[in-house]
Amino acid sequence: MSSPLPPNDPGKRLVALDLLKFCLALLVVTIHANPLRDVSEIGTWLLGNGVARVAVPGFFVIAGFNFRPEVPGRSMQLVWRYLKLHLIWLTLYVYFWWPSVAAGGLKQYLNWWIFGWWHLWFLTGLAVTVLAASLVWRWRLGAIIVLITVTFLIGYGIQEAIMLRIIPRGYWPAEVRNGILLGLPFFLLGYVVRRAGLTARVGFGTALTLGLAGLGLAMLESWTLRQFAHPQFPLAPETLIAALLACPMLIIAAVKAPALPGWVARLPLGTYSTGIYFIHVGFVITLSKHFTLPRAEVFLIAVIGALLVTQALIWLRLDKKLF
Repeated sequence: MSSPLPPNDPGKRLVALDLLKFCLALLVVTIHANPLRDVSEIGTWLLGNGVARVAVPGFFVIAGFNFRPEVPGRSMQLVWRYLKLHLIWLTLYVYFWWPSVAAGGLKQYLNWWIFGWWHLWFLTGLAVTVLAASLVWRWRLGAIIVLITVTFLIGYGIQEAIMLRIIPRGYWPAEVRNGILLGLPFFLLGYVVRRAGLTARVGFGTALTLGLAGLGLAMLESWTLRQFAHPQFPLAPETLIAALLACPMLIIAAVKAPALPGWVARLPLGTYSTGIYFIHVGFVITLSKHFTLPRAEVFLIAVIGALLVTQALIWLRLDKKLF
């Protein structure tokens, strides 16, 4: 899926935004196959639980930036599309999750639909997010910003309560990884960036500098959270305050970026990023379960394997049905 330009420049692709999505997809692989996990605990937290934790919020911000609720019927089309994709990919991954359902029964299967299985939670979360955003997009910007703040703080507070073991881990009403507490604040943040015209007000250099600073703050925040977490039960963060700075600024930088070389523009980077996101988990689980490999090798094989499968789907013209 490629990223279109805002309405004032129709018919073109935001190639730099597709490139950003590709980088975010690599960060998602980093979460599941952290190449530093068997090298350094500090590196694991700074990379996999720090910088990489900006990836999923970043995808929500991009989705919000591209949100067009004013188009009649568009929101419900997106909701059904995401739910259909979730059903397709949940079916394709049945070999991996079926043992859990066999043990947990219908309740576990419904849990996969409500909270998602591994990375597929993003699809159900995005469906809920779009549905919620379609109800509030007409609000004044100030009211939307208040909603962003409230939903983010609730999610972040629950996350910290779980880290400090105030709330037991695995208690489903306190699941932060959902479309309201994690998805909605970042999705609406992307919508605010476009609606407020921030891409016209913030220059490329400023946005890039602030975006990179946000990534640095993500590492600092992650390691700080590690110090406060229970020493025997550290819980990787799902959401970070630093992502509120990093994600919108990196997207603005992508929108304002100079033209990229022609060979980059010709690459289906949007499709590659989506393919990596959906497909890499199969490689990570298989390699982790059946082989003893350094995590760096698991990471590389998962990325390359996902790219090759995605390219095969493009050749077979199945990418538009699966992505």
